[in-house]
Amino acid sequence: VGCCSESNHKHRRMEGSSQQAPLVCPGHSRGVVQVSFSNSTPDGVFLLSACLDGKPMLRRGDTGDWIGTFEGHKGAVWSAKFDAPAYRAATGSADFSARLWDALSGDELSEFNCGHIVKSVDFSPDNSKLLCGGKFKKLQIFDLEKGALLKTLEGHTHGVKSALYSPSGTTVFSGGEDKVLRVWDLNSGAQVKTFEVKKEITSMQLNCGGGVITFTAGTEVHFLDTATLEMTKVLECPIVNPTLGGNVKVQDITSASLSPDRKRFIAGGPADQAWPDPWVHVFDYETGQEVECNKGHHGHVWDVAFAPDGETYASGADDGTIRIWRTDPSKAKG
Repeated sequence: VGCCSESNHKHRRMEGSSQQAPLVCPGHSRGVVQVSFSNSTPDGVFLLSACLDGKPMLRRGDTGDWIGTFEGHKGAVWSAKFDAPAYRAATGSADFSARLWDALSGDELSEFNCGHIVKSVDFSPDNSKLLCGGKFKKLQIFDLEKGALLKTLEGHTHGVKSALYSPSGTTVFSGGEDKVLRVWDLNSGAQVKTFEVKKEITSMQLNCGGGVITFTAGTEVHFLDTATLEMTKVLECPIVNPTLGGNVKVQDITSASLSPDRKRFIAGGPADQAWPDPWVHVFDYETGQEVECNKGHHGHVWDVAFAPDGETYASGADDGTIRIWRTDPSKAKG
């Protein structure tokens, strides 16, 4: 377990604060709560944003240029994901539905009623199923060809905030308000492993290329090997707001993303209205020390995600914008 002391945080933040100018992507009218990159495709990389304004948007992943908006939800959209070839997108909403979209035309293809607020959606690796989690305290898996509920996994005692397929497609991972990461075997429908953590699980991501699940709980970032189901690392990395000067105040991390080369991870948070943190924080994966701090947002950061090549990463915040940052600011065009 790595550790970052408050004094080290403060010193490194002042030393490594970044002056890079990110690409700014406006358009949303409320907070951007999830940003998701597509895989690399022959047409490039694309970026999806889930937003509290109920209008998920599709953009180019390299330039941030707006391509289109998926219209139809009647409530906040909490999650948005691509399928593997980026032909389709899925969204989960406070209107109790998950929806499937044609990412090329923007047309709605299917609507699935989940019975309560949907906080997480994820495609199976073979793109044939959709995994949904949310306030309904269970996982629902829908068959996308038949448009029907295929399987329900029960065991959570409170709302689910994030659920993901393993790269093999034989297991799924889920976590949320009950402070337990659960690993499910899809053949039996049973939980095969659980990990209890100190606080509720606020985010979960499969790193680009697969192999590692990164999830956040309180001030800890956890890294789980998807093949062995072993926790490879837990880092204590509290967020410290540099604008507070000498008044060091520790806050929880709300989202994190591991770089494809596994050398660093990025983090954002927290959603504390009394102490919003508009910075995007960069940490060393081996030590857990903060090495860079990016300022630009004007509201707390909801979500962060690395692009598949690891050259850039995106952040979505309460100010309604997405910002795309360079992993190595020295490579910025100037």
